[in-house]
Amino acid sequence: MKQAASAGRSQLSVKISRHLEAEISAGRLKPGDRIPSESQLTARFGVGRNVVREAIARLKSEGLVESHQGLGAFVSNKAHRNSFRIDHDELSHLPKLRQLYELRLDLEVSAAGMAARRRSRSQLAAIQAALSALRDALANGQGMVESSLAFKRAIADATGNEYFKNFVLFLTAHIFEAASFERRIATSGALRETVLTEYESILEAITVGDPDLARRAAWTQIINSAERNGLRGLQGWEVTRMTSLGETYAPPCAPPVTSCSAPSLPLPDGACDCHFHIIGDAAVRPFTPHRSYTPPPASLDDYRKMQGTLGLNRGVIVQPSVYGYDNRVALEALRQGGDNYRGVVVISDQTSEQELREMDALGVRGVRVNLIYKSGVEVSDVTSLARKVAPLGWHLQLLIDISEFADLYDTVANLPVEVVIDHMGHMPASIGVKHPGFRDLLRLARDGKAWVKLSGAYRFTNQPDTPYSDVTPYAKALIKANPDQILWASDWPHVCISVPMPDDTTLLEEFFQWTGHDETIIRKILVDNPARLYGF
Repeated sequence: MKQAASAGRSQLSVKISRHLEAEISAGRLKPGDRIPSESQLTARFGVGRNVVREAIARLKSEGLVESHQGLGAFVSNKAHRNSFRIDHDELSHLPKLRQLYELRLDLEVSAAGMAARRRSRSQLAAIQAALSALRDALANGQGMVESSLAFKRAIADATGNEYFKNFVLFLTAHIFEAASFERRIATSGALRETVLTEYESILEAITVGDPDLARRAAWTQIINSAERNGLRGLQGWEVTRMTSLGETYAPPCAPPVTSCSAPSLPLPDGACDCHFHIIGDAAVRPFTPHRSYTPPPASLDDYRKMQGTLGLNRGVIVQPSVYGYDNRVALEALRQGGDNYRGVVVISDQTSEQELREMDALGVRGVRVNLIYKSGVEVSDVTSLARKVAPLGWHLQLLIDISEFADLYDTVANLPVEVVIDHMGHMPASIGVKHPGFRDLLRLARDGKAWVKLSGAYRFTNQPDTPYSDVTPYAKALIKANPDQILWASDWPHVCISVPMPDDTTLLEEFFQWTGHDETIIRKILVDNPARLYGF
């Protein structure tokens, strides 16, 4: 009997919501208009207030209606923008419900990953507040629909992509745990804890800034939600499959150009290449299986041939992501190279003080945090690593996409060590020099809060080949902001790039062009600045 009553109430609420939706679609209720009150609708349709509230909640979930506290419900200003529609009646049929879950699966998983990369402090606070509201609702035996949707809306807002956000909001508004599940959860402490654990896992991953972990947590939550609604084996995927997605594909890289010519300008004595990699024999020093690419061997002897032709005297060996925390190849190259080389390594919280001191004696002067290519390092490691190396006077080198790094200025400016930003911020060249992330980068350089490397132009250009003219405005803006905080690097052997392999002489000539061939600035960037930072 209770089930029949519940079904009848649901049908009546659908009838009321359909009526109001038709009034909005026909323009009889316009954006900003107040819809009829609860008492008016109960009288007109001969139903109770709970039925009317369910109908209004349905319209809210569709974005057609919004509540103004103390004033009632009003037609949303976005009410006429939706052209893609989902029929709620169809969702009572499991095949249709399965299709919607399949669509949500990829979208919400992607949203969680994007939020982990891009969320600002204020957006994170909104996600946390939504989860707190959900926790309170579950603890008090209240309905979880509104607070659950608020949690997902907060995550969607943190993606920073308006189109993506709006579509995710539209989809999540059309599906939530069934009313029968809400009744079960009100009387089941174990079920409440299960749901909270799922949402808390998503929040934790977004908080630490781990996109992979966030995607996995969202994946698990949606799979479990589908199963609670009677949908098992969604898309034929198992939850554990998510842990291995993308971990085994590491395409091979092209080798560097083996010959180059002397540049048009002779380099000043002590000129330094502030970023290059040494790649050993994979049979002797295996790569990590969790990598994004597979590079060919690139020895120190190979590098020195190019270095001598260009007229460079000094260099900084940077640990590539393919070795993870295994720094042996880089350290062996430092031993071989001698006093004219410095190193930047990758460490974990397990690296001992003794190991740090030994690396310091070899010439290591910094720690790299790679948040673009798989390296085992996450956003949450930045502050802890900075504290760990501060006593040695080392710096932190960040490989990030500044267009997706929230609160860049505050995060970097407040670290207790010097900070170096790789590859001009590694943002798409199409974003423009007025992008907030690039403005933050300019401010960091201008205020002396960060060093920036003019390198890797081929990594974010939209040009198919040299010259990378769309990168020039960024490089010139950085030099103008503060030439005392700018470094130059070849990025040899140019691993994992999507454009034709560049000639190293051409890259150096492009640097000359960025400086306007000003020999004072060239000397500052190639000699004076590296000497200050790396202690040559």
